[in-house]
Amino acid sequence: MLALMTGGGCRPQQRSDPPLCSFELAGDAHEPAPALSPTQWLPIVSPSIDRTRLVRTGPLRDTCGRQLPTTPAAWPACPNAFARTVPRPGGVVDLDDFVLGSVRDGRLLVWAATEDLSTGDGMGPAALVSWTEHGLDVHATGSLSGARDDVRLQVHHSGGIPVVIHRAQRCDADDVCRPVAHLTPIVGRRFREMPVFDPQGQCLGPATFELHRTAEQPTETGSLRRFELHRTIELTPEGIVIVDLVTGQELDPRDPDGSAVPFRRITARRAIELTEDRFVLRDRDLWTHTLRDSGMVRTPAATTAGPP
Repeated sequence: MLALMTGGGCRPQQRSDPPLCSFELAGDAHEPAPALSPTQWLPIVSPSIDRTRLVRTGPLRDTCGRQLPTTPAAWPACPNAFARTVPRPGGVVDLDDFVLGSVRDGRLLVWAATEDLSTGDGMGPAALVSWTEHGLDVHATGSLSGARDDVRLQVHHSGGIPVVIHRAQRCDADDVCRPVAHLTPIVGRRFREMPVFDPQGQCLGPATFELHRTAEQPTETGSLRRFELHRTIELTPEGIVIVDLVTGQELDPRDPDGSAVPFRRITARRAIELTEDRFVLRDRDLWTHTLRDSGMVRTPAATTAGPP
């Protein structure tokens, strides 16, 4: 069993950054860090969860007991940018709502996605924690949101600020799933949702990036051009970079057995920078630009390009 100690002042601390709160573990302090089940983790990450009945009771609270909003924060410059919360009947919690990710320095990123959003994504309390000789230290808390299938969590720094990279599959009602990535900074040891803006100051929405997209466009000659986007989130010593690869093929819909002819392959690397209250994505969106141009054929020498 774990008992909560707040403020990091209940026992001597050896770190320069004392934990926000700690949980003391009953048992032999010299045993290796225990492996907790989702049933044990959920009420730790989200204290408003009743462990016996697996339902949420009372206001949503973070791991250290502070109350959390049940809807994402509104941004005046981004109207309707974030999804609304959809209440669960009876506040029932599922064991699949718990997500565990391993971070550097022996720390763990834990997430209880107990709230449903209108997009189908999940939202709920999260914490950056580490095991100690006596139990569990909590180093950051707050709320995370994102797709909830096949989740993988990482932490990387951008401009000296840690950012959670949340990769997952976003599935629709027909069980068609697409890979997405969502970025959440940790500012002042709190998880903080931030929107993305272009360099001109236009809001692009939440920091969620589709990692694979396809589109088809007919041409004036009756052929069909098929485009495909493969996007990766590259973690570099300098920060976070969005790498896009767009390919184009042309085919004849009147000849289903005919071969598709590749006609375009173009890549771009775009740095995403973290400012005081937003992400800024530099350079143009390659996918939108390619579709707008209808995949106009380039000469072979110009089939690969970087940011403008």
